[in-house]
Amino acid sequence: MIVVLFLNFPKGKSMFNRILLITISVLFALPSVGQNMRKKLKKRTSEACMYGNVGFYGNPHWSAGANIHYLHGIGRKRQTFSVGAGLRANVFNTKKRDYTTSSARLSSLNPGGADTLYMPEVQTNTLNAYIALKIHIKQGVDIFFTTDIGGVNFGDNKNGYFRSYETDPIPPGVKYTSAPYAFNLNIPTGDAYGSILSEIYGSFRLNKVLNWRLGFNLFRNEYKIDRNIPMNGKRFYQNNWMVMSGLAFDLHWHKTLARDFMW
Repeated sequence: MIVVLFLNFPKGKSMFNRILLITISVLFALPSVGQNMRKKLKKRTSEACMYGNVGFYGNPHWSAGANIHYLHGIGRKRQTFSVGAGLRANVFNTKKRDYTTSSARLSSLNPGGADTLYMPEVQTNTLNAYIALKIHIKQGVDIFFTTDIGGVNFGDNKNGYFRSYETDPIPPGVKYTSAPYAFNLNIPTGDAYGSILSEIYGSFRLNKVLNWRLGFNLFRNEYKIDRNIPMNGKRFYQNNWMVMSGLAFDLHWHKTLARDFMW
C-alpha cells in the first residue's frame, strides 16, 4: 500500500510531502500489525526440569526427579493463564514413618480410628502424568500449579509392622510384607490410590534458556501389604510436605524471546 502511494502521488508535489505521507501511513499501520501478530502468537510453554525436594516434618524425607510439560495460553490478548499437561518421574525416600489406613470408610467403621503401619524404610519410584496451570505475573516471572492425574509405581518389597490402637501391641508390631501400590489415581473427591504429587512454585528466568523453580509440594505415598487386615484392608498411606527447587530448560527459548518482544 505504501509503495502504491509513493508511485501514484500527484505530480508536482514535493518529495518532502511524499516522505511525510509515507511516514504517517507507516505509523498508523504498525500498531495494527503488532496487534494482529499478538493475536496469532499464542503463549506456549515447553519446559524440561530436574528438581529436588526435601522435608523435615517427622523424620527427614526427600525426593528427586525430572519432568517435562507443555502449556498453551488461554485467550487472544494478554493470555495471563496457560493450561497444559506433562510427564513426571519421581524417586521418594524416607525411613521410620507411620502410615495410616487409606480407606476413609474403613477408618470410620473402626472404633479406634485409623490404625498404623510402621515403615522402617521407604523407597518409591513413580511415573505419573500431570496437569498444570500457569499464571503469568510479569516478564520472566510465573506461578505454576500442578497435580498428578495417575500413573505407575516401582519399588522393592519392604517390611511393615501393623500397630492397632485397640490391641496396642508392643513395638514393633505385627510384621507384614509391603510394596508400593502398583497404580496411581488422583481422585479429588474421594480416596486417591497410590502416589500423588501436587505442587505450587514460582518460576524465575535466569537467562535465555534456564528458569529457576522454587516452591513446595505435597506427596501422597501409599503402600499395600500382602494380607488383608480386618477394619483396615491392605492399603496404608502418608502425606509428606516438602520444599522444592529445580532448574528448568526452555525447549523453545527462541520463540519465548520473540513472544516477549511482542508483549
